[in-house]
Amino acid sequence: MAFIVIIVISLLSATLSHASDVNALAACNVKIFEAINKTGKWSGKPPAGCPATVALEKRREGIFVTSWKTQEVEGGWVSTAFSSALGYGEIATKKDLEAANHDIMSRAGRLGRCLDSILSSNDPLECRQRANKSYLAGESTGEENRKTIWLDDDGRHAVVEFAYGNSEMEPTEPADLLETPPLPAGMVIDVYPQIGDKKKKNRMQR
Repeated sequence: MAFIVIIVISLLSATLSHASDVNALAACNVKIFEAINKTGKWSGKPPAGCPATVALEKRREGIFVTSWKTQEVEGGWVSTAFSSALGYGEIATKKDLEAANHDIMSRAGRLGRCLDSILSSNDPLECRQRANKSYLAGESTGEENRKTIWLDDDGRHAVVEFAYGNSEMEPTEPADLLETPPLPAGMVIDVYPQIGDKKKKNRMQR
């Protein structure tokens, strides 16, 4: 239990950095969507200036991008991840892409504020959260705590996962946010003009 106290103190002492982490990860996702619009392909790597690991999924609803970063803190590690989605039609046209990316950044800002509030006072504000704790044995012994946070408005898929632990092996990916195998580098992404309701948004599956 001592390590939890140490990590929590570390988190509280740097609370303001977590909202900025979410915004930075969201900016990575936005750049990826913009690149797909221009090239029609998935590069397989983070955009220039993106301090994160990234994964792209192609689902029935659209393209889902997850970015995450893990850092060492006293007593263990901390990982922040952000997942967002755009419909195929939203990526196809610059006007729709610009509006959708603006929505992603706005939602990321709100989620970041929720995360800061949860860490400082356990108040989720306008968000909802789901938490779980895991005790690990074998190759990766220790304890992991994860919080999944999303906006309680039934809107576009935009989700934050905040995790911390003292397991001997740091997590390689936010597995709870990834539903399908990530696409390999060089994969062609077929996008097309949206047909029907242009206001339709990808929603989180809970």
